[in-house]
Amino acid sequence: MRRLTGIGRLFTGTQAGVIEKASVIVDDDRIAWCGREGDEPLDLMGYVSEDEDCGGGLVTAGLIDAHTHPVYAGSRMAEVAMRTAGASYSDVAKAGGGIVATVKATRETPLQVLEDATAVRLKRWFEGGATTVEAKTGYHLEREGELESTRILSRLGQRPDLPRIEVTFLAAHALPPDRGAKLDKYTKEVARWCPDAHQAGARFCDVFCDQGYFSVDQSRHILKAAIEAKLIPRIHADELARTGGSRLAAELHAVSADHLLCANRSDAVALARAGVVATLSPGTALSIGKLPPVKELTAAGAAIALGTDHNPGTSGITSMSLVVAMAVGVFKMSAEQALIAATVGGALSISRSDRGAIAQSMLADLVLWEADHEGAFAWAYGLKPRRVWRGGVPIA
Repeated sequence: MRRLTGIGRLFTGTQAGVIEKASVIVDDDRIAWCGREGDEPLDLMGYVSEDEDCGGGLVTAGLIDAHTHPVYAGSRMAEVAMRTAGASYSDVAKAGGGIVATVKATRETPLQVLEDATAVRLKRWFEGGATTVEAKTGYHLEREGELESTRILSRLGQRPDLPRIEVTFLAAHALPPDRGAKLDKYTKEVARWCPDAHQAGARFCDVFCDQGYFSVDQSRHILKAAIEAKLIPRIHADELARTGGSRLAAELHAVSADHLLCANRSDAVALARAGVVATLSPGTALSIGKLPPVKELTAAGAAIALGTDHNPGTSGITSMSLVVAMAVGVFKMSAEQALIAATVGGALSISRSDRGAIAQSMLADLVLWEADHEGAFAWAYGLKPRRVWRGGVPIA
């Protein structure tokens, strides 16, 4: 067993709140005990073979990035510049940019090259204190490529040198850039692929339900097939326009409705009543120039999670500590609310009960920060970890 001592503040994410002058005992990959230093059970102390001094620092659970698109190739920096000059999301797509540009580059990239590049990319999440990453496919938009992307993410999720990966099948990301492609036809194809996606290692199925992409009816068709295939539904909802994605998420009791930039108070209430987590990405909100109804979601009692929305076109963010700071600055959440959203809320968004908080028998995914108080997240804008443990093992 290993004991972390000298913890100035232990942000547990539980009813215990913050424990000052704390210690944590780790047994293999789990937390065996946490509490005030000096109160450790004698029966456990007899098994402790190593102490690590945290030097009075802040320790939290590993952060959880609840929305990412990391499997891609190519660069879209030219269109990023277009948007800074006033081009809209749809303007970029009409000019040949957007998702379809990444699809072309990704399809042309050998799978092993794509896997290696994705692994290098995912390792960066540790630098922002994330130990779990929800990761979507969605840049092949054809059966074999989407299933291979699913297998890539599933394999990477087995690597101890990377964050834990929660795999989401997002073949319904956009209309494929192939001659004769039609949304209705493609919708039926994606629905048929769901059992294969589950077999390939996906836990979730996502759909981009929005104006110009998949309609509510098309999204419902895919997600019902996903549920039958034992995939957990989640939805890109009401990001570009209020088209009913939030209400569909509530209808299907999806685990998460993401972005919600055009959702309103009644949508917030529907999500809260259905137990759907609102997964929000402040970087995307800034990029598009519209904010989700955070106050309404909070007032309705909806759980909130946070994500980088890392993708090749609108967000290069890989630091969840930066996202926490942006949630404070952009969404006007308190530092405590934002940190809870990045830990407890993230665990809810990926339907995991073994992480996101510091308590007995939880995974020992922990972060020691270059800070002595959680308020530093809102001050540093990209607070750095001093040490990250994945399953009790320090990440080099």
